[in-house]
Amino acid sequence: MRYRVLIFLVTILSFVSGCAWFGDETQRAEMMAVPAMSQTLADAKSTNAAWPQANWWQSFNMPALNRLITTALADNPDFKAAAARLRQSQAMVDGQAAELYPTVDANVSFSAQRFSANSTQAKFAGENFRQLLINPLVLRYHLDFWGRDQAALEAAVGRSLAVETELADVKLLLATAIAASYFDLVMASEKQAIAESIVADREALLNLQQVRLTTGLVTETLVLQAKMALHGAQQLLASIRAEVELNKNLLATLAGQGPDWGRSIEITSVVLPKPLALPADLPLRLLAHRPDVSAARLQAQAAAQEIKVAETAFYPDVNLIAFTGLHSVSLTDVLLQGSSLAYAVGPSIEFPIFEGGRLRANLSYQEATYDAAVERYNASLLHAVQDVADALTRWREIDSRMAAQMQSVADADDAKGLAVSLNRNGLSDRSDLMLANLEAHQQGLRLAALQGQYFKVAVQTIKALGGGFHDIQADNQKLSYAN
Repeated sequence: MRYRVLIFLVTILSFVSGCAWFGDETQRAEMMAVPAMSQTLADAKSTNAAWPQANWWQSFNMPALNRLITTALADNPDFKAAAARLRQSQAMVDGQAAELYPTVDANVSFSAQRFSANSTQAKFAGENFRQLLINPLVLRYHLDFWGRDQAALEAAVGRSLAVETELADVKLLLATAIAASYFDLVMASEKQAIAESIVADREALLNLQQVRLTTGLVTETLVLQAKMALHGAQQLLASIRAEVELNKNLLATLAGQGPDWGRSIEITSVVLPKPLALPADLPLRLLAHRPDVSAARLQAQAAAQEIKVAETAFYPDVNLIAFTGLHSVSLTDVLLQGSSLAYAVGPSIEFPIFEGGRLRANLSYQEATYDAAVERYNASLLHAVQDVADALTRWREIDSRMAAQMQSVADADDAKGLAVSLNRNGLSDRSDLMLANLEAHQQGLRLAALQGQYFKVAVQTIKALGGGFHDIQADNQKLSYAN
C-alpha cells in the first residue's frame, strides 16, 4: 500500500511540475527557402560547369601562389586559432557524451569532532570522537527520462560541426585573400615595368623639347608642359612601387611571416583564365557548398536542441546513487569489524515546483537564441545569393571593359606602327613617334589594371561558389527553392 501511495505522489508531482509552467508559447523563427535565382542565372554565359575543387587555386597553374597558400594554411595565426577552437568544441562533445554514462569514484573522509554539551544532539552531548569514512565505490547515474542529456549532446555535436564548418570558411577567406593579393602583386609588378617605360618616354620627350627650345623651334611653354607630364609619370611610378611593396607586406602577414620574408616572394607571369561558368545545379546545391551558410544552419539546429534541454528542466530530475564502504567512529575496528560495512542504493528525485521564474526565463532565453540563430542563417543565405548575383554582374562588366580596352591597345599599337612608318618616310617628326609610343604604354597600363580586376573577379566567383566546400549532410536534405 505504501508503494502505491508513493507511486501516486510521484505521478501527481510529475504532472504538476511538468504542465502549465512553460509560459505562453510564442512563434518561432523559420528558415527561409533559397530565393528565386532563375532570371539571374539566365544571364550567365554557361551553366554547365562543375563546382570549384578543394584546392581551386591550383587551377591557375602558378607554383608561387600554391606555395603561398600552403605556407599560410600552416603558419597563419588566425587559421591556427580557428583550428584550436575546433579542438575545443570536440573536447566539449566528449565531455557532454560522458553525461550519458554512469560515473564511479571513491572518497575517504576523516574528521575529529566534539559535540557541545548544550547541543540538541543529546546522545552525543559533550562527547569527543573521530570519524573515518572509506567509500571505495561510489556510483552515480543520471536517468535521462526526458532526454536532457541526449539533447545536450546533440547540441554540442551541432556546435562542433558548426565550428568545423567555420574553419572551412576561414580557410576559404584566407586562400581567396592570398590569391587576390598575389594577383594584385603580379599586376602591380607589370604596371611598374610599364610605368618605368612611361617615365623614360617622358624624359626623352622633355629632352627633345629642351633641344628644340635652344634652337628656337618651340616656346618654353611646351618645355614646361613636358616637365609637368614627367612629374606626373614619376608620381605614378612611385605609387605603383609602393603598391608592390604593400602587397608583399600583406602576403607575408597572411602567410604568417614577417615583412623581410615577403621580399623573396616570386612574381611570375600569369595567363588570364576564361570566364568561370556557374554550375547547372547551383540553386539546389548552393546551401551545401557555402561554408558560412552551413555553419549558420548548424548553429540554428544546435540552438533548437538547447530549447529541448531547457524544457526538460521543468520535469523531475532522477539520479541513481549507490555506494559501499566502511564507516566507523573508531579507527581501530574500521577494517577489522564487519559491522563497519555500510552501503546504500536508491534514486534521488528532484521536483522543480517553484523556481521563481528562473526556468521560464531560461527557456525564453534559449528560444530567443534559436530565433537569432535562424535569422543569422537567413541573412547568410541572402548574402550567399547576392554574392552569386554580384559575381555575374562583375563578369559582365569586366568582360565588356576588357574587350574595349584590348581594342584600345590594338588601336594604339596600330597608331604606333603608323607613326614609325611616317617618321621613317620623313612625313612626321620624332615627337609624334614618341607620343604614339607613350600612348601605347598608357593603354597597356590601363589593360594591366583591368587584368588585375579580372583575376580578382575570378577569385570572388570561386568564393561565391564556396571554394570547394561540400556539406554532405546539407546535400542529402530536401532543400526548398522558391520558384
